[in-house]
Amino acid sequence: MWLLTVLLLWVPAGAQTDWLILQVSGRVFTEGEPLTLRCHGWNNKLVYNVLFYQNGTVLKFSPQNSEFTILKTTLHHNGIYHCSAMGKHRYESAGVSITIKELFPAPVLKASLSSPILEGHVVNLSCETKLLLQRPGLQLYFSFYMGSKTLLSRNTSSEYQILTAKKEDSGLYWCEATTEDGNVVKRSPELELQVVGPQTLTPVWFHVLFYVAMGMIFLVDTIFCMIIHKELQRKKKWNLEISLYSGLEKRVDSYLQKERDLEEPKYQELEQLQEKTPQKPPEGEQQ
Repeated sequence: MWLLTVLLLWVPAGAQTDWLILQVSGRVFTEGEPLTLRCHGWNNKLVYNVLFYQNGTVLKFSPQNSEFTILKTTLHHNGIYHCSAMGKHRYESAGVSITIKELFPAPVLKASLSSPILEGHVVNLSCETKLLLQRPGLQLYFSFYMGSKTLLSRNTSSEYQILTAKKEDSGLYWCEATTEDGNVVKRSPELELQVVGPQTLTPVWFHVLFYVAMGMIFLVDTIFCMIIHKELQRKKKWNLEISLYSGLEKRVDSYLQKERDLEEPKYQELEQLQEKTPQKPPEGEQQ
């Protein structure tokens, strides 16, 4: 049975009429499993200067060895594989499709409390992920870290607890999930925790009072601006009226001055005529 399974796995990927053949150890893999590629000529004729390709990009060059093994497959190894090699000429094999199935997604680290956290509180950290493929005896192991410091290593529990949070517990936390054999290891994004003392926390009522005070200041400023605007408009109107009245008064004075200038020569001529005309003596003096 074992021999039959091996023979089935090593079925040539190309047709028999193809001179260069790429053989694979399987078509579908779970991440972490090995993948072996073997490039050879028809009837196992030896080839040299072998190039292995993944999705048209050179993956490996081997001058002599026509076999190449990827020890731990990942999702990045999905794709179409083929090879080329030298015999009498340079030959190229047909493509082979390889599928890698995900065993579990990258974990996400979550905390029971959001930052800032008050000193003395209990903080539970959870490294959340799940197996997408169920297999007998398959178990994930979890590790927790703060920066470069290891908090808990390879534990079957996905939980870690900070019993009494202190300021020195502030930092960047992350976790790691791995299979028992270590072939698949995935890391979570970092989670920042900030622990503060009671005196540094700003109470809610302070924020309420602050925003109320700011609102009142804004309201008072708005009222003052409106009053100042109205006062400026009133003064502007008053100055305009004074300007108009002054202009009118000046025009009246100018007109009266012109009238006086015109009448003054007439009065002067009349006075001169009166001086030249002889005065008649009173009737009593003539007798």
